[in-house]
Amino acid sequence: MKEYEKEENSLSDFVEQTLLDGFMKIARVNLITGGYEFLKMEKVLQDVGFSGITSIYDYIRKQVEDKLVLSEYAAEYLKFSDPVYVQERVFSGERRIVQSYTRKAGEKYIWATFSIVVPKDCSPQNPWVVFAWRGADTDTTIMVDALSSLSAIYYKILKINLTRDTFQCVKVDRDEQEMFVKKTDRISEWWNRFAEQGNVHPEDEEVYRQFTGIDRLRAYFREEKTKLSCRYRRKIDGEFRWVQMDLVPSIEYREENQILILYVKDVQEEYLRELQTREKLLDGYNRDALTLLYNRHKYNEDLQKLQKEREGSLTCLYVDVNGLHELNNKLGHEKGDNMLCSVADALRKYFPEGRIYRIGGDEFVMLSDRLSKHSVERIVTEVRQDLWKDHYEISAGVSNMDKAAVYKAVGAAELSMRADKEAYYRRRGDRRQNRALNEELERMLTKKQDAETFLKVIATEFAGVYFVNMRLDTLRHIYIPNYFLQLLEKTDFSYSAAIRLYVDKYVKSEYQEQFLQWIDYEYLTKRLLEEGSVQLSYQKVDDTWMNLRILGVEVEKKQECIWIFLDEKRNLR
Repeated sequence: MKEYEKEENSLSDFVEQTLLDGFMKIARVNLITGGYEFLKMEKVLQDVGFSGITSIYDYIRKQVEDKLVLSEYAAEYLKFSDPVYVQERVFSGERRIVQSYTRKAGEKYIWATFSIVVPKDCSPQNPWVVFAWRGADTDTTIMVDALSSLSAIYYKILKINLTRDTFQCVKVDRDEQEMFVKKTDRISEWWNRFAEQGNVHPEDEEVYRQFTGIDRLRAYFREEKTKLSCRYRRKIDGEFRWVQMDLVPSIEYREENQILILYVKDVQEEYLRELQTREKLLDGYNRDALTLLYNRHKYNEDLQKLQKEREGSLTCLYVDVNGLHELNNKLGHEKGDNMLCSVADALRKYFPEGRIYRIGGDEFVMLSDRLSKHSVERIVTEVRQDLWKDHYEISAGVSNMDKAAVYKAVGAAELSMRADKEAYYRRRGDRRQNRALNEELERMLTKKQDAETFLKVIATEFAGVYFVNMRLDTLRHIYIPNYFLQLLEKTDFSYSAAIRLYVDKYVKSEYQEQFLQWIDYEYLTKRLLEEGSVQLSYQKVDDTWMNLRILGVEVEKKQECIWIFLDEKRNLR
């Protein structure tokens, strides 16, 4: 024999021996007849009582029946006892079929890997293959550990063959094992039955069926080799929860043999948080930044929706804030913003179930399909009274029409609001005449040299008039009511200290901080230099409303100012 032939035979023997050493049991199998012959069998995997079995399929079935295979892996392993299942897989072109499982070996259980190795020339005419069993190697152990970790996350893990419409279970919960795995070998049939038996929420069934359409999946994965996901609600322990199904191409994926891994996991809390985040973002987009009411965009969107509703009526309230422009010009936009927020808060308070919008700078709309026109008109009266505490006033109009005529309803309410605003300005003109007289008196106070004599004449028109020296924190005795004189005596005639006692005893708590800012003389001087006068309306503990106006008298030189207190009922008479 030539030397190279000896070397070749030696290498072949080595390769053959190496391959055989890797397996604990090997059988040569005829897939058509089921006939088999063991080429190798180590003692640890010798199965007692199997000597009379002539079919490899019966051999595998008896292993399961004798509980040599751990129960949770039995269903998958038992599939290899079905000649049709095995032949279909082999003759469709699969060259290596592998199934890992746990089996009994002596007195203990071990991880084992069962393989079907298919020669290239295997066919229905030459149906010989090799069935081989071996103990789990390091790679298999690592894989099993990984699957155990995945099992804690996923309800279900399947290996799917789209080409053959079959599946292998890696992990399936017990209920599905009983209902589907044991009753079908087709993944398409499993998916259909799963939905038919009410396991998918009715609202999600159409999406679920479209996603699991096997022809669609085959076409998708021919074009795209990336993960495909679907979220739906499935029944778990009697209740529906959000889950996500992922389909991922396997490393074995081929155009002619589309193998995927399917994962299903619970995403209930995660998805609900995502939905809440989306709702917050959408809500923020639909909200007015200042008042947090719905904005013009949301208003237009809702009107379009309401117009399409053909049943029921709608009451519309249209509100315009009076005096916003003047307030912004005189006291700044911060004060104007406070006014708008107060109006928004009042509308929220008195119309908790209405849909309220800020549709313009000082215009608001409230829509309700529960309140009648009469009810809204009555509630608007309460809104006006509430706002008047802060000296804010609104003009308002109300209308009621069918939802289909929502635009006409808004237009009618706006026209009614315009009429109310005209009436407001007519009333305001009468008030201005009375206020003009008071303002003229105040101007005379700051100019007349013998102010003391003059004030004695008009003192009865005021609740108190004081000339205050901010540098010395004293006042000149012009017109001081007896009760305030007593406060001065208690404080050794310190004007700021007396005012603190007055505020603590007579002024409602919600106005105290705003009132006390004026005895910060440095701040008051700055304001008087900028504006000439400052004003505050406040409410006393006996519910009467007072108006305080402070005017500067050569503030830079003498640091002196006049404090004028006036009962607002007198001011408006």
